[in-house]
Amino acid sequence: MRSQQQQQQQQQQQMEPGLHEPASGASTTFLGRSEYIRGEVPINEDRAKAYPAVATESLMEEDIQILQLQHAFDLPPRAVRNGLIDTFMKRCAPWMPIVERSWLMERRDSQPSILLLQAVFLAASRVSSAPAVTAYASSNEFYRRAKALFWSGYEKNTITVITAVCILHWYNPEGPEHVSINTSGFWSRIGVGLAYQIGLHKEPPPGREASLRRRLWWTLYARDCLISASHGRPRAINTEDNDVRPLTPEDFYGCGADDALFLAHVEVSSLLGDVTQACCRRTLTRPKRTNIENAIYRWSRELPDQLRLFQRVLPPEGSTASKLVLMPYHFEARQLHVTYFVVLAILYRASSPGTIPSAAAILASSFVAGIFEDFLARDEIRFLGPIFTFYLLASGVGLASCYSYPHLWERAQQDLRIICSSLRELSKRWPSAIGSLKALQSMIDETAKAARPSERPQPTPLTSDQQATFCGFGTDLCRLGDVMLAHYPHDIVDSGRQEDDQYARTVSDMMTAGILAELKTPMDSTSAPVDEYLPLASVIDHNTQLAFGVEEPTSIIPDEVLYGQYEGIGNWLLRGWDCTAEVPWH
Repeated sequence: MRSQQQQQQQQQQQMEPGLHEPASGASTTFLGRSEYIRGEVPINEDRAKAYPAVATESLMEEDIQILQLQHAFDLPPRAVRNGLIDTFMKRCAPWMPIVERSWLMERRDSQPSILLLQAVFLAASRVSSAPAVTAYASSNEFYRRAKALFWSGYEKNTITVITAVCILHWYNPEGPEHVSINTSGFWSRIGVGLAYQIGLHKEPPPGREASLRRRLWWTLYARDCLISASHGRPRAINTEDNDVRPLTPEDFYGCGADDALFLAHVEVSSLLGDVTQACCRRTLTRPKRTNIENAIYRWSRELPDQLRLFQRVLPPEGSTASKLVLMPYHFEARQLHVTYFVVLAILYRASSPGTIPSAAAILASSFVAGIFEDFLARDEIRFLGPIFTFYLLASGVGLASCYSYPHLWERAQQDLRIICSSLRELSKRWPSAIGSLKALQSMIDETAKAARPSERPQPTPLTSDQQATFCGFGTDLCRLGDVMLAHYPHDIVDSGRQEDDQYARTVSDMMTAGILAELKTPMDSTSAPVDEYLPLASVIDHNTQLAFGVEEPTSIIPDEVLYGQYEGIGNWLLRGWDCTAEVPWH
């Protein structure tokens, strides 16, 4: 146990950050009121701030004693400490590149932030099964320490505080079926609120802290999109209020993060947030759907080679056809593509209960099951975050729609068993998976009780736009692919099926023609209103108005679809399923 004098000395050192910590200027507040109450003489905000803030005062002795009772200053033994830091940097940091390893190391002239350390230990403990870690402390204990430090105001560097709050998202002790002040949704709002206070949503001036501020902002944004999608609740961040420029590789210089991975993660998370928000608001119009299709297509085509699922193998000498083969296993790349296929599953799902299911949604759901089959085989479910609970539920909904088609149901059942097994594994760490598993099992049971219709039209075929989003993905990871794609010999290929290079060129030509037509043809003023879609306003500077050449018009989703209460994770998604009017979440 550290002495009170040592703790006060550490507090003073933390208020004087060194080169390995975020700069102290992080606590400068942002005020934008002069934009709408400006007079002849502008408001002098600097002068308005010229009075001491109570929060800058040192903690009282009683505050320190309370923190001591919470063991807030206790640190694990060296081996456990270093192991947890390694685990965090490997399993958590790729999705939130906001902590540099040097910040967590003791220096002769300064100490690392105790709040940041406890938050890192918490996150790492959630994805670690090391016996030494569980013998020292549970995730609950690490969380209590970090939470006590946060609410006490012990840490004075606001950037460090926001960073720690982002990391606390990894705790998430219960699902959204219950009101809680400990879940990722709660901490997301806290982090965004603090970010607005210091102007993190505004483009920072040049300086050594600018890149960190951008990475931190986009981490908050990506987390906000994922949490909003999984809960069916509004996002905390409105991109119209943000003018932070897109991240570039230069923003990752010296931090040791994989810039390509994080850029792809933020972009696909943004797309998921956009499509689910449009569903909940009942504003998924045809133009918006087309814009999202364009963006998700570009996302898959612009991925660097190391993050792709499949690679094209050159044809042997004397042959004109190439083929796609599955890339060597890459855990993070597989996680990215789970999000990609969930976006497709939601975007293409049936427009209302009882209607013909979408082949595209079924295929996307089967891809998710195929990816999770590999996760299970490698015992890597334990390294996944709580958002994957929602991904599994969304995919299970799509697969359950195969019941009416006996030639699909046998394979769909295999995928559903993988989905349920994955949810059971996730529930060992993330209680939110319990509600999702119960809801999905109830749906499957109710489906099995229903009589199959004697005649029902086949799932709606893939449109040319949908074909484009699946082009380049082999069926190695899609159990239903061979059955459903018998009439699409050139659209999705596996290692045993040849793909004609001419088809890829045809798709490219079709895209170009659609883009040119969109640029030349004015939009019909009688069409459904367009809620302008800017998926990359925060990620990549692309023209978001590019459009495919749409063969078949897509109607606006009816008002009654995808709009429900917030009983449980992904419950808004289940409203389109006619067998689950009431889902037993408890």
